[in-house]
Amino acid sequence: MSHRIVAGTLAGYYGQFIQLGVQLIALPVFTAHWGLAGYGTWLILFTIPSSLGLADFGLSSTGGNSMTAAAARGELARARAIYASLRLIMLVTGAAIAGAMMFVLLVIFPHSLDFAQVATGGRAAETVWLMLGYGFIALVNESPMAASRAVDAYARTMTIHHTIILAEATCALVTASLGYGLTAVAWAYFLARLVGSVALNSYVLSRGGWLRHVPWRIDRGELRELFAPAMAALVLPGANAVTIQGAVVVIGAISGPAAVPAFTAVRTLSRTALQFAFRLNFASMPRYTVLAATEDRVGMDRLVLLNLLTTALLVVPAAIAILALGLPFIAIWTHHLVHPSFLLLALMVTAMLLNAAWVPLSNLIMAINRHAGFSYFFLGSGALALGIGALLQQRMGTIGMACALVLQEAAMVSCVWRLGSRIGVIPRGVAAASWRYGGELFGQLRLGRGRGSGISR
Repeated sequence: MSHRIVAGTLAGYYGQFIQLGVQLIALPVFTAHWGLAGYGTWLILFTIPSSLGLADFGLSSTGGNSMTAAAARGELARARAIYASLRLIMLVTGAAIAGAMMFVLLVIFPHSLDFAQVATGGRAAETVWLMLGYGFIALVNESPMAASRAVDAYARTMTIHHTIILAEATCALVTASLGYGLTAVAWAYFLARLVGSVALNSYVLSRGGWLRHVPWRIDRGELRELFAPAMAALVLPGANAVTIQGAVVVIGAISGPAAVPAFTAVRTLSRTALQFAFRLNFASMPRYTVLAATEDRVGMDRLVLLNLLTTALLVVPAAIAILALGLPFIAIWTHHLVHPSFLLLALMVTAMLLNAAWVPLSNLIMAINRHAGFSYFFLGSGALALGIGALLQQRMGTIGMACALVLQEAAMVSCVWRLGSRIGVIPRGVAAASWRYGGELFGQLRLGRGRGSGISR
């Protein structure tokens, strides 16, 4: 296994633990100092930075793939042109959307921030400006994050990125603990992200000398080539929102808010297991881009098999553990307030297993910008699943929505695997190849353990 993939996987786990830790600590700290109403106001205001993500237009992921492929083939002039286009687009569109949001909030709907005036001590507008600035910096950082894959610095850059998140959360929690309000915490987030972004940009530029002195212009030819895969990438967050958030809305609308916690508790348990299982898959994406760009067919096949085997080895035991221990864990976790049925648990575990059967493959397809073949189907199948789930919900309760989600996951398995076979991502005789490769890995593990060394490829 490539040391790059190992390093990227470890960086992913580092970020996952930071995210979980911040989520666990933030709620009690903020509610203790601001109360539930103040914390609720903060959560609403903190959605503002994520809205600036729309200014990305799917270009950071697709542009990063194209930049990495170009650098792997030695086409540095093209890689520079892609980076220059990404950087300028992020700056212009980010500033335009941030300005438009402030105009809407302060001019068109001047009373839209009244809900936050009490919690912010009358400084709601200042807090919003800081949140927009924070989101703008995060958006601008997407360019060096994308370039990090092209300069072979993905793992270290992700580690820096996650450390920035840890630093800004620590500053915010300390600020709140000292008795300061929402605006001061917004300043903490903004300043920490600003300082961190300087460090992140400096590191990426130091690793890629060809990124320095890139002109401030947009290459229209490169932009036209990126347009189609970028639009397909832009669909994916919407498709995820349809299936994840839409299911909650439908359940609450039909069966009432009291039916939602059982569903979300089971889903959170299964999705957390998936996020840990997919860490190697995410780290494999830059490497797969390089292998595809250099037409290393053997390396591509081995990386696909590695991802499929690793995901299965992690997700199947997790599914068994959730089936065996999920209900008592949820009871303890929710102080015996939420009691999902075993059938709901079993259906969501089935959906989890099906999800694990297509997402790793889809991410590798996305690494070569061929994701248009499944992204629109993902959105359509998600919308159809919500419709079917709404009908079943009326007759079967939450079990009906779970059944609809299982059907959607099964449809995605069929779609992605057929696409993978058609474009040559899936190796021929994948079952036999997986068995042979699994044996090779096991043999290397035993050999490595005897020699005191790790696996190398």
